[in-house]
Amino acid sequence: MDVLADLAPVSGEYARVPVADAFDWADSAGSLGIGEWYLVAFRSIRRPDADEVRLAHFDEQAHLEAVDASGFVHYYKGPAGADGACLSFCLWESRAHARAAAARPKHLEAVGLLHEMYAAYTLEFLRVTRAHDNAPLVFAPYDAAPPIDADLPVPTSPQAMPPLDAGPAPDFVPNALPT
Repeated sequence: MDVLADLAPVSGEYARVPVADAFDWADSAGSLGIGEWYLVAFRSIRRPDADEVRLAHFDEQAHLEAVDASGFVHYYKGPAGADGACLSFCLWESRAHARAAAARPKHLEAVGLLHEMYAAYTLEFLRVTRAHDNAPLVFAPYDAAPPIDADLPVPTSPQAMPPLDAGPAPDFVPNALPT
């Protein structure tokens, strides 16, 4: 069952705004639960002469392959606007799952059409988190530090904190001159 089956864009300008603002996440994402996910967003502008039938075929094949991949959560295939702008995304249980699926044959075939079908495209890699029930989803660039949950206790004793510096590596001698 697709937990985000009812997810929809909030406006016709969805392809030009941040992913967090582009969809009705509050209405549709309640069944995701608590956790962290990996979202790959594909923003594109199609070429005016793009073969839409061929593009749809390759996209559908890659979609079916993704659905069968481990860690798949949801795929949203966005409609192209009048200006050709489009936003599609895949939500995964983890980055490792997404990367493994991206190496599968049908996905690679679809990627092979990029320069032929698109005038421009970008990929966004987002960390999506929900800290607790009824909390909103939080979207951040994947390489950014994960959000801190304000409800978690902060360590107060030095024994609870990891050491800041474990010292130099065994073979490293500070200020040593080469011999």
